[in-house]
Amino acid sequence: MKISKKADRQTRAIERFEKTIVAHKSGVGLTTKILKDKEISKSTEEIEKLRKKKLERAQTTVINTKANLK
Repeated sequence: MKISKKADRQTRAIERFEKTIVAHKSGVGLTTKILKDKEISKSTEEIEKLRKKKLERAQTTVINTKANLK
């Protein structure tokens, strides 16, 4: 059975987001790296808040994409 191009693209996106979720759950390393690349400085509290928000958004995106994939 052949998967449509859209379904294939969504499946790959889910895999990428799941990797991102694991990276954000492991600590503030990814968020700190992103901020450093953008040359933005934030306090530790702001970084943690940003990390949690990014994690929440990624999880929501995965849930919604999986629901739309079915």
